[in-house]
Amino acid sequence: MTSAEQSSPQIRLTILLIVVACLFAALFARLWFLQVINAPNAQAAAADNGIRYIYTQAPRGEILDRNGNVLVGNKTEPVIDVTQQIAAADPAMVSRLAPLLGMTVPQLDQAINNPQYSPYAEVPVLPGATPQQILYIQENQALFPGVEATSMTERTYSAMGRAAANIVGYVGQISQAELAKLKPEGYQPGDLIGLAGVEASYENLLRGTPGVEKVQVNSQGDVLTTLSVTKPIPGDNIRLSIDGRVQLAAEAALTQGMTAARHNFDKVTGRDFEAPAASAVVEDPTNGQIIALATNPTYNPEEFVGGISEANYSALLNNPSDPLLDRTIQGQYAPGSTFKLVTAMAGLKYGLITPGSYFDDTGSIQIGTKQNPFTAHNDNGAAYGEIDLSQAITVSSDNFFNTIGLKLWYGKSTYGPDALQNVANEFGFGSPTGIALPDEAPGKIPTPASYIKDHKEDPSVFTQTQWYPGNSDQVAIGQDEVLVTPLQLANAYAAFANGGTLYTPQLVVDAETPAGKVVKTFAPETTRTIPIAPSWRAALLQGFEGVANSSDGTAAGVFRGSPLAAMDIAGKTGTAQVNKPRQDTSVFTSFAPANDPKYVVDAFVEDAGYGASVAAPVVREIYDSIFDLPLEPVTYSAAGRGGQN
Repeated sequence: MTSAEQSSPQIRLTILLIVVACLFAALFARLWFLQVINAPNAQAAAADNGIRYIYTQAPRGEILDRNGNVLVGNKTEPVIDVTQQIAAADPAMVSRLAPLLGMTVPQLDQAINNPQYSPYAEVPVLPGATPQQILYIQENQALFPGVEATSMTERTYSAMGRAAANIVGYVGQISQAELAKLKPEGYQPGDLIGLAGVEASYENLLRGTPGVEKVQVNSQGDVLTTLSVTKPIPGDNIRLSIDGRVQLAAEAALTQGMTAARHNFDKVTGRDFEAPAASAVVEDPTNGQIIALATNPTYNPEEFVGGISEANYSALLNNPSDPLLDRTIQGQYAPGSTFKLVTAMAGLKYGLITPGSYFDDTGSIQIGTKQNPFTAHNDNGAAYGEIDLSQAITVSSDNFFNTIGLKLWYGKSTYGPDALQNVANEFGFGSPTGIALPDEAPGKIPTPASYIKDHKEDPSVFTQTQWYPGNSDQVAIGQDEVLVTPLQLANAYAAFANGGTLYTPQLVVDAETPAGKVVKTFAPETTRTIPIAPSWRAALLQGFEGVANSSDGTAAGVFRGSPLAAMDIAGKTGTAQVNKPRQDTSVFTSFAPANDPKYVVDAFVEDAGYGASVAAPVVREIYDSIFDLPLEPVTYSAAGRGGQN
């Protein structure tokens, strides 16, 4: 055997010893790191493994009206709670408890193992437990370990609160998606969260601060002891600008108006008016505060207390009357002749008319070319002769305003293709008002560019490929594709009534602690200021006063002889024509007193006919309530002498 052959095993043994030594060195280094360097962190982690936190949701703040009346409050409800861990270890207890609670064992198991709740929290399995059930559990506690009869806080609604369901909204259990997003803010499984209305918009104020119980558990997760307890802090109360009394009155007026319309015959469609839905807005034009937002049909928010069933929620969603739709901010309607405020302002702004200039209204105007003529008529073919701006508003002359729209279009090289639309935008049309409620609709102010865009995106629906003079003619009187929400219309007239300040509609006045200490106030917010020359305003105001008070005003028959005549109502009727088989939308907007406006009130009644026939009487009754006058019931009214639109 050569010397090389003899040394080979020794080399291999040496290498093996070196490898083994390196492995042991690495092991010792790791042990030294864990026991010396990382010992404090390891100890903290071990301690954390033995600590759990149990969260208790705070009572939500109340929602009050402007006068302090409770719209949404709280009540304590008896409830049977079960601890998940104890129930999992004692199936026999679950079998004994289920029949007592009127459940099957699988039903109770499903309720106990609700994934929305922490395994260490007590899970409410039976809200509204009867006194007999509670007494039996308390007298036989040995049979029901981990079961406790306690109480939970639930929302309660006054009559005013139910009438304001679309405003106050409702709460529900937080979803997994919401929990993933909001967990950094302290939300826990099983928490209630605002899902609609003010409950959602002001969740951060209403929610309060959850209570925390810190407990120590063993390696099996069993609770050994309570280390600390922090009690929950109730949420702040929210005081709305809403007047609950006026809200109730507006809801009642809408119901009466819809009923009155349904008992009248529509000569155009050959059937009674259907009047399936309606809405009304009351706003303070001096600061933008909303006094009432009424929508009909609506829903009962009490259905959501304790969690609404899938069947009941599906019934609400699939109801053809759409009771979950807040028509004051989500309903989008052609405004009809109420849009003439915008057209008049555009004519004045661009110098096409003056407050004193006259127009010869023959009852019709010609549009288009000699080869392709089109005749636009006043409603019912009425001809008003020589009229100025004030008279045109009072009698609602379509041709007066058609002509302004056409002149702006034909003069687009001077005024621009969107001159009329730009004025509409100044008054807040075509974009959400910014009210603090979810899912507000923007409305629509059509433009030549939007026509082209809409056609490209959906030619089967938007068949027209370009803008024609007739579009300008129709937009000028609030038709074509013009869409507004009732709140947008009220806010625009509020801006005119106060002299040109367009406010962001305000819904909340302040936030208060349960003891009544104001912790946050909400000041009026100005969106923009619209230049309105005094002479322009005077001429338009005279026309709006004439609508309700002049013998030839379109709504004179509604207010004539009423105590409201002394309140000096100014307003504008609108009859919005829609595609068959739908019937005309009845619209009326107003402000009062005319020379010192404190209120703006408008109403929309779908499929109900002329603006003076239903919407104006609805508004009249709302004013009766506002001014504490004897209520005149809403009945279908004959339209005034004017164009009836």
